[in-house]
Amino acid sequence: MAEDLMDKVFSFFSGENISDEKQSMLKQIAKELGNCKYSRFFRVRTEEADTSFSSFLFSTYKLIYPIRLFFQDPKKVAMFKQLTIETLLDGSIKETINRLDHATLDAKAKTMEGEQLIAEIQADMERLVSQFDQKKIAAANNRYEMAASLAQLVTYNFSGFFKRFDPHFVDGSFVIEPKFPAIKLILIVNEIEAFLTVTQTLKPEADWNSLLNIIKDCEGHDLVNPEQFVSLITTLRDIHSSRIIELMVQYTLRNPVWHWRHITFRETIGEEWLEEKKAEANAYIQKINNAKKNSQISALTKQIFEATDLIRMENYTPQLGESFRRKKVAYYEYAEGLNYLRAFLEDYLEKDIKELCDILLIRGQWTNNSTSREMSEALHRLQEAMNPILRLDEVMSEDGSDGSRLRAAMIRIDRDPTQARYINSIVGKNNEEAHDIINSAAQDLIIIGKHLKLLIEDVQKKHPELLVNWRELSMFSKDPLSQRMITDFKRINYFIQLMHLCTQ
Repeated sequence: MAEDLMDKVFSFFSGENISDEKQSMLKQIAKELGNCKYSRFFRVRTEEADTSFSSFLFSTYKLIYPIRLFFQDPKKVAMFKQLTIETLLDGSIKETINRLDHATLDAKAKTMEGEQLIAEIQADMERLVSQFDQKKIAAANNRYEMAASLAQLVTYNFSGFFKRFDPHFVDGSFVIEPKFPAIKLILIVNEIEAFLTVTQTLKPEADWNSLLNIIKDCEGHDLVNPEQFVSLITTLRDIHSSRIIELMVQYTLRNPVWHWRHITFRETIGEEWLEEKKAEANAYIQKINNAKKNSQISALTKQIFEATDLIRMENYTPQLGESFRRKKVAYYEYAEGLNYLRAFLEDYLEKDIKELCDILLIRGQWTNNSTSREMSEALHRLQEAMNPILRLDEVMSEDGSDGSRLRAAMIRIDRDPTQARYINSIVGKNNEEAHDIINSAAQDLIIIGKHLKLLIEDVQKKHPELLVNWRELSMFSKDPLSQRMITDFKRINYFIQLMHLCTQ
């Protein structure tokens, strides 16, 4: 029934419905089909693919099937990718890589200053870039492009093709070679086009032996006879060059200009490997810098704070932000700095610093009111800074507007990766607000610190220029004003350094 329908279709496209030019082209195609060395693949008269064509595809499928299984295993493909690079590494490159190994660097870190170790890492990375040069990068890319071409071939849907003949065909079954009857080519045009596409990039002159050796190293034994495999690639290229399959389809479809879909491969495995090595080195440098930064932060907090319990924030905290970092989304970037700012405002601004400033600003007789006004305005802004800190911490709570949305998004992120963008948006907004709060507070502290420095210098002068009643002011302080100003100036200066570290 189906064949009768096809006959009517062919009849429709014959005769007066085809132009003289196209008729001439089709006659030429028929002539080329008859003269082609692979003419046995096609029965021109009945427009059928001969059994020999299907048998050839089956022999191809049988030979490469073990490689097909290899490329279906992600772990083996990853191993293959790694070995592809390693085969290009000479002794000098391996020495450089060993020096950049994190275990080696950990050992050096015990006896070497951080800055010196960073300099060594950077020098070794420059050396690796010069050693693994463009020639080696190109070689790695070319070899992996061969692998990509091979993967296209072995993952071709041979099973789907053979099920055209036998719906019960079992993938990977070679106990009995199936019998393939001739088949109308119109029924397998799509499969043929796909076959032409996946075989077009295979080049017999490529170094297939080296590639097969890498596969052998991954698997532990040969998956295919190298000579038979190269012979197959040569035959596939010869079939492509003969244009037999292309002509078969053109003749069947009455379309002399029909062509298959072309593909190209542009692998960047060499560049990717080098970038990975750079990233690993930079990660270790970051580790050194973070250790140095954390050490500096620890030293500064000991200089600034008398209290040992400095945890003041409840929701916008480094600990709660760690769950976001593990999901590789935006985390609470300035939580540590904002926590220290809150502690500083609570422990010192509202007590020691405000009391000192009240003496200086309210009771002091200033020679220039604009100077005292600048210091006073900075103090008032710092006193108001606590409000946005508390609001931000509140909105990030489980019941807060942002915290509740983040909790829901984190529950869904594993099954819905698009939640990452939503999380990044919310956390990013609050990070930006935290950064602004810290920066504004730091600027106001700089203003107060600047004036305290000037006042410390002024009180020591024989003839003060900023305040004219220093002796009177000393009566309102239980401790010497000079000492109080020096203590608060140092604390403010240390705290500004701390905020700088926390926002880097």
